Amino acid sequence: MQLGVHAEEQANLNVIGSRVGSKVRTFQRVLRRMFPEMPGRATPIRWLDVGAGFGEFVEAVGSIAPNGSVCEGIEPMIPKAEAARKRGLPIRAAYMQDITETYDFVSLIDVFSHIPDFGAFLEDTKRLLNLGGEIFLKTGNAAELDSREQFPGPLTLPDHLVFGGEQHLAQYLRDARFAVTDVRRERLDGVRYSLRNMVKWVLRKPVRLSVPYTSPTRVLYIRAKMLER
Repeated sequence: MQLGVHAEEQANLNVIGSRVGSKVRTFQRVLRRMFPEMPGRATPIRWLDVGAGFGEFVEAVGSIAPNGSVCEGIEPMIPKAEAARKRGLPIRAAYMQDITETYDFVSLIDVFSHIPDFGAFLEDTKRLLNLGGEIFLKTGNAAELDSREQFPGPLTLPDHLVFGGEQHLAQYLRDARFAVTDVRRERLDGVRYSLRNMVKWVLRKPVRLSVPYTSPTRVLYIRAKMLER
């Protein structure tokens, strides 16, 4: 893993951001592929999204979960949680230690890079899972790259603390007694991504310009089942 701060990328850092509606469609597509049993499941589920942001992932889960399911999220940044609630999404401004309920699924979407001790964090996450529960992760593979130049966008430092890859995540999950059941790798640097960065660059935002479909950077989606507490 890599840890560090690039001063040139700290200028005008906005860690609140705004809702991105297209994320809902992306998450729906990924969820249908990685949870093919979900739409036809007979019994409701309980799903908690940790670090839910503006609620895009919770919205996507709710759209494919069986009727009667509980799909909610927690988000420590109050502006994000409030914005999600205004859209009618069940997002609480809370931390994991505030949660006493248990769930069948817990998701960590773009959370890994913000956690200095992910092993300890995973152990805390297990407390929220019912026996046989599952965890779902989304992060990047930046630690697998040969150089900074291969990453097509900003590293968003110091908001992002660490960068890992598929092997790092798999080891963390094994150590925490999870069994990985599915992994998906998706390209980050498509045409839309590159065009969006070009617009931000014109607006003098701290981004990097890149040629589409040239970076080895991938988005990782990992599904894993808890074997024991």
